[in-house]
Parts: sequence; structure tokens; C-alpha cells
Amino acid sequence: MRYAYALATAVATAAALPACTGGNPNDRITGQTEFVSSAMAGYSRAGATSGGGGSGGGDAAGAPAANGAGNPAMRTVEETDLYRLDGTTLYYLNGYRGLMVFDVADVDHPKLLGRSPIYGSPVEMIVRNGIAVVVVSDWYGALDDGSPFHGSIVRGLDATNPANITPIGEAKLGGWVRDTRVVGDVLYAVSEDYGWVYGWGGLGDVGVGSGSTGVGTTTQPTASVVVSSVYFGAGAIQSVGYHAFPGYTGIFNVTANSILMAHDTAAQTAQTELLYLDISDPQGAIVQRGAITVEGRANGWGADNGRWNLDFADGKTAHLVGCAGGQYGCNGNGYVLDTVDFSNPNAPVLKSKLDIPSTGWSIAARFDAGRMYLSPENGYYGSNNSGTPFQVYDLADPSAPKLAGTATIPGTVWNILPAPQQRIFALGNDWNGGNSGDSVSLKYLDVTNPSAPKLIGTSTFGQGWAWTPAAGTFKAFTMDATKGLVVLPFSGWSYNSQSYNNGLQLIEFSPTTTRTAGAAKTRGWVERGIFVGTRLVSLSDLALSVVDYANHDAPKVIAELTLARNVIAAHPAGATIAEVSSDWWDHDVSASEVRVLPIGNAEESTDAGNIPSVNVDGVNAQVFRNGDVAYIVTNVSVAAKCSGQACVRRAQQVQVVDLSGGGATLRGKLRLPLDDSGFYGWGWWGCYWYDWYGGAEVVQVGGSVLAFRRFSPIYDASGHSIIDDASALYVVDLSDADAPNLASVTITQELDGWWGNLRVVGGTLYSTHVEWFQKLGDPNAWLTKYYADRIDLSDPRHPKVGSKINTPGLIIGGSEKDPSILYTIDYRWDGTYNKNDFDVVRLHGNKAELLSKTTLDGWVGQTFFQANHAYLSTERYDNSYSTVHTDLHAIDLTNPSSPVDRVSNAKKGWGWLLAVEGDRAVVTSGWGGAGVDIYGLSDDKAPEFRQFARTRGWWANGVSRQDSSLFLSSGYWGVQRIDLQ
Repeated sequence: MRYAYALATAVATAAALPACTGGNPNDRITGQTEFVSSAMAGYSRAGATSGGGGSGGGDAAGAPAANGAGNPAMRTVEETDLYRLDGTTLYYLNGYRGLMVFDVADVDHPKLLGRSPIYGSPVEMIVRNGIAVVVVSDWYGALDDGSPFHGSIVRGLDATNPANITPIGEAKLGGWVRDTRVVGDVLYAVSEDYGWVYGWGGLGDVGVGSGSTGVGTTTQPTASVVVSSVYFGAGAIQSVGYHAFPGYTGIFNVTANSILMAHDTAAQTAQTELLYLDISDPQGAIVQRGAITVEGRANGWGADNGRWNLDFADGKTAHLVGCAGGQYGCNGNGYVLDTVDFSNPNAPVLKSKLDIPSTGWSIAARFDAGRMYLSPENGYYGSNNSGTPFQVYDLADPSAPKLAGTATIPGTVWNILPAPQQRIFALGNDWNGGNSGDSVSLKYLDVTNPSAPKLIGTSTFGQGWAWTPAAGTFKAFTMDATKGLVVLPFSGWSYNSQSYNNGLQLIEFSPTTTRTAGAAKTRGWVERGIFVGTRLVSLSDLALSVVDYANHDAPKVIAELTLARNVIAAHPAGATIAEVSSDWWDHDVSASEVRVLPIGNAEESTDAGNIPSVNVDGVNAQVFRNGDVAYIVTNVSVAAKCSGQACVRRAQQVQVVDLSGGGATLRGKLRLPLDDSGFYGWGWWGCYWYDWYGGAEVVQVGGSVLAFRRFSPIYDASGHSIIDDASALYVVDLSDADAPNLASVTITQELDGWWGNLRVVGGTLYSTHVEWFQKLGDPNAWLTKYYADRIDLSDPRHPKVGSKINTPGLIIGGSEKDPSILYTIDYRWDGTYNKNDFDVVRLHGNKAELLSKTTLDGWVGQTFFQANHAYLSTERYDNSYSTVHTDLHAIDLTNPSSPVDRVSNAKKGWGWLLAVEGDRAVVTSGWGGAGVDIYGLSDDKAPEFRQFARTRGWWANGVSRQDSSLFLSSGYWGVQRIDLQ
């Protein structure tokens, strides 16, 4: 049995080869203080056993190789991971906030030393002498010839001074990185490049074409597997090797001198090509040697992207288990175990092929010390509740591998992990067939006798639905054999409590027993649980939590650092910036937070220390400013009755926060009546910038009045809606910041009516309601009339609805100088196309006179008004919907009877006007969260493109400006500062 042991404070996560000398070094003795271990599965040096570089947690496993990894004669294989613990410095690659560096010398009081934001999706890294080499996928940029690039990169970051982390270079990789390994001073990566063209029709100005650095952009999808190398020695980041092979799945096994890669063929047959790549060059050159095609299709998904389905532990004999047929799984087609001799790398020889009857849809496998452990990953237990087969195969004779024994275990199997003393952990879940979810389960087996594997016990945890990242990678499976302890990060949802359960689960084990101990509940989606000194540290997307686990049955969180907040608004004011964050994922359904930071640290690159902050009840916050006062609107969870049963509904609340003097002080608050239209939680639209049709759910009128649209129609027995008090306009008077007042008024009594689209023109509030005008022969072809409702808020405690005004479409704004002039967008259907007219009307009492009509091509986004100009974006498609362009319109309304529409040069791809800030307009660029295009605005010219800014995250919640800087509120990615050019 092979297993890599670590010292007392380290975590051992992988297995070691049997010793070449007499005796078994894995037979440990109580009181032993020195341990001999050998390489992890899949790693060896030519002619000698090498030391493993596990990444499970702890000083020994996470530190750079002590024997000089940069020495060509002593190169070892190291794992990359999301974290590195180097002495008392912890490096963590956070999916939201990038590289974060912490001082954990006093682990009970961890300190953030600095961070480096990273665009794209951080994958893994390695750290050497304070230099972090980071792998990033979903990267948008450009190739050397200027053509667009979307793929993966390797970036070097000098973190020797964590307070000032600086990039030292980057190298582009092909496609989407699947797996990486480091040998010496070279990082090797295997990627999948589907040749996709990103964006609708491939016409986005950013993110177009293939990510393959070796072939440039493509116009037709051409799938390939890419193996590349990046040299990072001597403070440089340099692309060296690049080999692309047709096909899809790419699995590679790395030794100190070779890469054995398995990939399926482009023809999608039930075959796999095995390639030997020589990597003995310490500078990273890759030389292709021999190749062989074998039966069975490599299963390139599951734990570590199928890594454990390929074995090359001794650098000579390869084992591969794959599907005998079928493009997407093995169900009904059987498995194939191939054994290939690579003693001569230029001429590999097939030694044997073993057909294995199918037991499931796909494979969970592990090769270990002359054996293969095999179980169906899924597709078996769900249809047969009697259990899942766990098989042991004897591989001692390469010419005749054979099934040794089988056991039946409960639940499914995601990942198989070796343990000390010929034991095996099988990680999966227990499928119960109900609606309460599936808990995570860790099966513990004795495989001392391969002909009779025996289940020792099962630990089940995670109330309701639960999952652990250890299902996807062994790097999240933390084990300390000296303590007999497994630590598993998990995240889940409890249907009983209607809340998230996230944290670290402790499981005790000995050679003959296993027991589920306690769990420490932490915040966020937990990625790793690692040993640091005498504590456990939980690393999640949202928090770093320190856990005292002295009592295994009751581990407790004793310290916590928030790593990422969902920033929904940022308001600069001189030397400070007020940032409002609110949990969107419902991890915390109780409060939002208002924090005031120095403007120079708006992006929180270093620990902000003690800063003014206050908590506000509720989540999904919106922010409205009135000078030094902020009105924070949130959704508060309130217990209620729904059809006679207990449920949770929302009550909107307004909290006044005084931000004067750079502080944050709570003033008055007011809670609106419960919303009876639905349950509390996601789905309350109208509060985001892109929800233009219904208009905002809350608008600010003047300085100290907030108006709330509450549309909750009640339906009678015939199915018709009746507008009553449940669909009222609520008005909150905040003129007394310490004692807000609430009033309400009904907008319309129209049967089956709809109302909404709250808009403020000057100091006047307008809503729009719809009345059915005519029924044609087709009951689906009804016509309606839009009516504007002018609401008198001169006395906000007694709002009044004026006479209705028939308008051509929805009101979107009005003239700042002439209150009788309103602007509308008229969305019309002519039987073939949508027509979008920007209309100007003049009010004569209760009549609206059309003054002008400006037809706009494409779909219209939100409209912004500034002085006598309207700014809006449109998206234009061709007749086949395969081509899309974005235009930015600046409509000069100086003469309302003859507007002048000045249009920017069209940009390829999707786009949406986010904000207008002074003389700049901000438009989303391309597809997804690639970046923003910033346009310069002037009174007598079309908008002119000024700069592109790459953005972090999926989208911007808000944009603000101070002087020549924009501040984007980018959710969990935080605040991003963009200096205008």
C-alpha cells in the first residue's frame, strides 16, 4: 500500500509507491518520529523513486520542493492548487478577489497583507520565493498580431511585498485549462480548445475566435487538445512548448521526464490515443515521441477531469480505463482496461486489453500499487437502491489483469482516495429518491485482501442537499494520518431550515473504524480546509475562517475575515467612498452592510482596518442618496402564513444612514407591509438597471421621497384580476430622517389592468397603466392603450393621482426646462418586425400631442437624460439573427419638434448602456463580463469611443464617478476603479 505521510502539522493527501528495499515503510509504529515516503500516484523519476509534492494542506505539502526544484538534475513533480502555505504566509487564489496574501503567524488573528485582482477565472497556482505563478481561464485579450483572444493564461505575480503585488509577465495558453503540473521551473498544462467563436455569431469585438495561441483565430469550430509549457525561472514568464492534437478530452499523467497524455479521437469513436511527450528539457521544450491508439474512450470528466483513469506510475507501464462505446457515457457498452508498455517511448506496445461489463454510466477509478479500484460514478445507484459495486482489479501481470474481488457499498461514488494500511475512501452521496436532497457520504473500505474488499463504515453529513469540492479534486480531501482525521469542505442547502449549510466536516478513522464527528459552520462556498498550526482554516469564496477543532465533536469558529462582499453601490465623496454590500446568494438573509473606506483603497487591495460601518436589516439592498444621507432599501425576511402553512415573505424596509463627516450612523427606518404576491427570496425584479420595461420598483422623487410600486393583483373565480390595496403605490416621506412616514394610493381600478414604469420627470412622478382597447378575432391579438398617471406628491403624506393621459408608449423621461414635454418609447409590432420609436409629446391638460418621432433600429435599452440630450443603446440583428451590432445614440432634443439623432460607429457584439457620468457614457462590451466601452460625449457630435476597460466579474451593479475616475460596483468582485483617458 502506498501513502505519502506528512509531519505532525501537515496533511497527507495522496499515496506512495511501495519501497524497493525490504520491509514496508508504510507499516508505521506508534511513537515513530521519522517517516520514509515515496511518490504520489503517477509520479516517478527515471530509475529512482521521487518525493511527492502533495497539495493537501500543511507546511510540508504546500511548500516548494526542498531539494531545489529548479535544479535540472533534481526536478520533481509538484501540484498546483488554490492555496499555498509558505511558513507563516498563506497565499489564496480567491475566485472573486484574485490572489490574496495573509499573515498567519498568529493564526487566531489572521491579517490580509495584500491582494492582486485578477480578470477572468483563477484556476490554480504555485508559489516560489514569493512569486506566484497563476493559471487563469476565461481570459479575454489579444494575440501578438492584435487579433482577439479568449482562452487561458499563466500570469506571474511578484508578491515578495504583499502590499504592492506586481505582475512580472504572462503567457497565453490554448483553450480552457483542464489540468496543470509543475516540474522544476516549468508549468505544464493540458487544455481543451473547441475552436468556438465567442459571442453571438462570433461578432463581439472582444472575445472572438479560438483561444489557440498556436493557430490564431478560427472561423469554424475545430476541437483540439493542447499541451503547453511555460517557463517561469529567473523571474520570467515565457511560453515554450505548444502541441495541439485533434479531439476533445485531454488527460495527462506527468513524471519528472515525461507526459503521458490520453485523448479521444476527433472522429468520436470509442478509442483513445496515448501519446508520450518527452519533457526532460529543464527549459520546457516538449518533444513528441511514440503514440498508440487503444480501444475504449477515455472518460475525461469526474474527479480531477478524469486524471485517475490513467496510470503511469513507473514511467514505463500505462493503464487506461475507458468506455467501450457511446459518446457521452459507458452505460450498457461496458468498460475497457488497456495496458501499454512504454519501455521504448518511441514504439509503445499493447500488452493487454480487458473487457469489463458495464455497471453504470461513467467511471470512478483509482490506480494504486498494482491495483485498480473501479466503481460506476453514476447511473447505477439511482436505478438500483440495493447499492453500488466496488471492484478491485489485480494488475500485477501486465499481460493478464483480472478482477480480484467485489463489494457492494451504499450510495454513489464520485472519487476514490487511498488511505493508510491498505484502506480506501470512496466519496459520494446517498441518494434517497425524495425531495429533501442527498447528503455527502464517505465510505471506508478495507482492501487488505483484494479478493474480499470489506466496507468498514460510512460517514454521512450535510443536511439536505450537500456537495463537496473533493468530489471534483483530491486536493480538497484533507487527511492527517497521525491524527486519524479527515477534513472535508462542504456546502449545502437544508430544506428543513431553508438555509445554506457550509463549512468543514471532521471524520475520524482508524484501521478498523470510522466515525462522523462534528462540523464547523463557516460562510461562503468552502473550497479547502487546511491545517495551520493547531487550527483548521476554512477557505471559501467569501471568508477565511479559523476553526478550533480540539474537540472533534464540536469544532468552533474563533476568527473570520470577510474576503468578498457583494458590493451593489459605491458612492465617492472626496477622501472617502461609501460601499454598500448585500448578500445575493442568501448565505446571510439577515443584514446588509454600509462601509466607508478611504478613496485610495476603494478596491480593498490591503486590509482596511477599523473603518466606519453599520449593518442594515435585510438583503438585496438598493441605495438612494440625498446629500450626506443615504436611504437603503432592503428586503427583510418575515415569518408568515401561506395557504395555512408557515412560510417566509418579504417586507421592504427603508433605513436612513447618515454618511456625513466620513462616518456611518443609523437614523430612522420604516418597514412597508408584507408583500403578499409571493415568497421571500430571489425573483423580485424591477430593482436592476436592465429591468427597463416595468421600470424601477423603487424611485426617488426630489430629495426625500421614495415611491414603491407594489403590483400584486388578486384574481377572482373567473380568472380576472382585481386591482386593490395589494397593488398600491406606497410613498415614504423621509423629510424627517429620524421619523419616516408611509402613505399609499391606488393607481388604477382597471379590470385585468397592469401598471408600473415609475418615472420621475423633474420633481413629478409618473406611472403608466394599460387598458384593453379592442379585441380582434384572435383572442391573442388584443390591442391596448397606454396611459400616463401624474401623481401629485406636493404633500407626500397624501399622494393624489391626477387624470390619466393617453401616450404613445411608455414614458421614459421629460424636459428639464419645460415640464409639459415628455419623452416616450413606443414599442410597436407591424406583423414582421418590432418598431422602436423615440417620441416627443407635449401635454395640453390631459391630452398628449405628438411633436416628433425618431425611429430607432434594434432593441432599445435604458435611456439616460442629461441637459437637453437623451442617450440610449440599441442592438441590431440581421434577418437571420446571426449578426449583432450595438449603437450608442445621442439624441439632441434642443428642438423637440425636430430631434437630431447622432449615432456612434457600430460595435460588433452585444452591448448595453450602463450609465452616463458627465461627459462619458459606459457601455457593456462584447459578450459576458469582458469589459466596458467608454465613449466621450459632446453636444454637437456623435459619441466617440475613447477606451476599453476590462472588468471583473459578471456584470456591474452600478457606476459612479469622481473627478476623472469611474467606480464600478461589481458584486462579489468588489469595486473597480477605472481612470478615464
